Amino acid sequence: MLVKGLLFIAPSLMLLSCGNNESAKEDTTSKDVVKKDSSVAEVPETTSYSLPSPLQIASIFKKSGLKYKADLTSQMKDPAKYTTNLSKSINLGVYSGDLSYCVLNKQSQEAMKYMKLCRGLADNLGMGSVFEQANLSKRFEKNLENEDSLAYIIAELQMVTDMYLDENDQQQITSIVFAGAWIESMYIGSKVYEKGKDKSLNNKLAEQMNILNSIINALKAVEKKDAAIGGLITDLKSIKEIYDALPSIKNNPDGADSDKPMSLTDDEVASLTKKISELRTKFVNGL
Repeated sequence: MLVKGLLFIAPSLMLLSCGNNESAKEDTTSKDVVKKDSSVAEVPETTSYSLPSPLQIASIFKKSGLKYKADLTSQMKDPAKYTTNLSKSINLGVYSGDLSYCVLNKQSQEAMKYMKLCRGLADNLGMGSVFEQANLSKRFEKNLENEDSLAYIIAELQMVTDMYLDENDQQQITSIVFAGAWIESMYIGSKVYEKGKDKSLNNKLAEQMNILNSIINALKAVEKKDAAIGGLITDLKSIKEIYDALPSIKNNPDGADSDKPMSLTDDEVASLTKKISELRTKFVNGL
């Protein structure tokens, strides 16, 4: 489980360090974790369903020109409004995506609000204690003006959370949370693209669609743990069906699994955005 956690955290931190040479100022244990963990970045994946973190996806989009738009993040709701484990988990993912988006765009006060919402949903899922490990919540609030430190803390929090869920045989929450984070990241990315038509962002939207198969497979692997997961799989498949039918993808010999840079037309992005928006609205409204 420790190896799994380290495999998760290392790529996220490598992505962040590529775009920022300024060292983090936080004098806490998170730096020690990063220094010790960096050596495992090249360890082979132990599962075919390994997924990147919300922070990693946000970083990829940012490096492709994604700008901060305050009106795109999910409206903040009382965590108590989500009553099922599926809605709690998927919106924990949505808020995690918003949290990463805010942190990487230096929106510290908004980031603090989403951190509290994540904590509230984690409490409702019975795993709020992970926020107290290594004083993660207090360290986050203390370092609000330090983007590097906040990113390290988020990555460490995700590692601790994944380990907690593994230890308590609740791996399905990890997969559901990531599905929510992916939907939110794709929603934000597609909406920003609509406003600016940035070609590099277009490529990243298509590239991130390649993760969808892994998300669906990861959910199928834990489907028996929660009967509601089947509906989520069906929802995600509806996005994949639209994407696979787009001419730019359909006419590509390698299809959605191509390793080559993909580019969609504006109409194709609009078609994809419409479906992602529909599902995102469904999720944030509590399914």
